[in-house]
Amino acid sequence: MKFIVKKVIKGRPYHYLQYGTHQKFLGTAIPHNVKAKLMEFFLEVANKEYERIDGKIQCLFAPKNLKKLEIMHYVFILISRNELFAEEYTAFQNKFAALFTFNSNRSEGSKIKREEIEKTMNSRIRIPKTMNDTEIFNSLAALTFSISPDMKWNIKSIKSVHGLLLQNMAPASVVGKWKTDHNVAPNNQPTSAPQFVADEIRQLLKTLKDTKKNGAYPPLIALSLYYRFEHIHPFLDGNGRVGRILFNAYLSHHSYMPIIFFTQNHVAHCASLTKAIDGRPKALYLHMLDQAAKTLEEIKMIIHARTR
Repeated sequence: MKFIVKKVIKGRPYHYLQYGTHQKFLGTAIPHNVKAKLMEFFLEVANKEYERIDGKIQCLFAPKNLKKLEIMHYVFILISRNELFAEEYTAFQNKFAALFTFNSNRSEGSKIKREEIEKTMNSRIRIPKTMNDTEIFNSLAALTFSISPDMKWNIKSIKSVHGLLLQNMAPASVVGKWKTDHNVAPNNQPTSAPQFVADEIRQLLKTLKDTKKNGAYPPLIALSLYYRFEHIHPFLDGNGRVGRILFNAYLSHHSYMPIIFFTQNHVAHCASLTKAIDGRPKALYLHMLDQAAKTLEEIKMIIHARTR
């Protein structure tokens, strides 16, 4: 059983909770409330690991702190890797997919209600019958691909995310293709000229690889990926949705719980994104922490209620 180790001392079994260098005695037998014990243990791990984060990283997010983000990180590790939490993980995935699809698409003008998204997700329909169905199916397909092992963090994968998102909703000449005309980022920010897009995306991916090798803090890399991608704005349409998918995919691939940028806060989101593109990312860092806290509130009940 993941994160539980058994030691036999003088013929007697002893069970311990273990993650990395963290260990806690569980008992001579595995208790009936082992899921609750695991959750308590991982919350303790989160608090201890939070204290170890480099002070320079902490300062980037001051006056706020990274505690809730680290709690999300270690809870996500637990529920996504331990078979005892299979139901919780499935419930989380469904809840997040519905919330993400609603908020991300609504921020770009979609009129589809959250209830309709949940109804479509829970239905047996596998072939879209309406444009709303297509939008929902596409969003879920793009999100699912991005967090899967098939996502390779290369140009082909980025184009695949865009292709899945806009298939049957935009001309074939646009779907999964770099832009051929000029466009703007939020708040009418200028973006890369079409002829420079391919090279700038390659450079972005190289930077992504280099910063990962250097052991940079994953949420910072994800944010940098996001605002640099939005500054390039490589597609004629769908850049905001693709950018948010890539941001969350990077978090997920590094065992951080994905985060919803809520549509109610879209004005603040665009303002902080604009500042980041201008070279002042602090506001986006703080905005991300606010949105992480809201995401945690939305999903924590479906996780904790099942561990009691």
